[in-house]
Amino acid sequence: MALTKEDLQAIASLIQQSEERTTRSIQETKNEIMSYIESHVEKELHQIADGHKMLYEKMDREFKEIHEELDDLKGTQAAQEFVITRRLKQG
Repeated sequence: MALTKEDLQAIASLIQQSEERTTRSIQETKNEIMSYIESHVEKELHQIADGHKMLYEKMDREFKEIHEELDDLKGTQAAQEFVITRRLKQG
C-alpha cells in the first residue's frame, strides 16, 4: 500500500508539530534553568564574593596593624642599640 500525497502531508505536519513542541520544551527548560541560576546560584556567588571581600579587608587591617607594631619594635630596637652602643663607648 503506497502513501498518498495527503498521507505524506499529514506525516510532515505531525513531524513539524513534534519539532515545535520539542523546541518549546527546550526553551521552557532553558528558561527554568536560567531562572534558577539567577535566583539561587548568582545570589550565592555574590554572598561568597562579599564574604571574601570582608575577609580580605579584615586581613588587610590586621596586616597593617602588625606592620605598625613591627615598625614600633624596630624603632625601639634601634633606640636601645643606640643607648647600648653609647654606654659601651663611654664605659
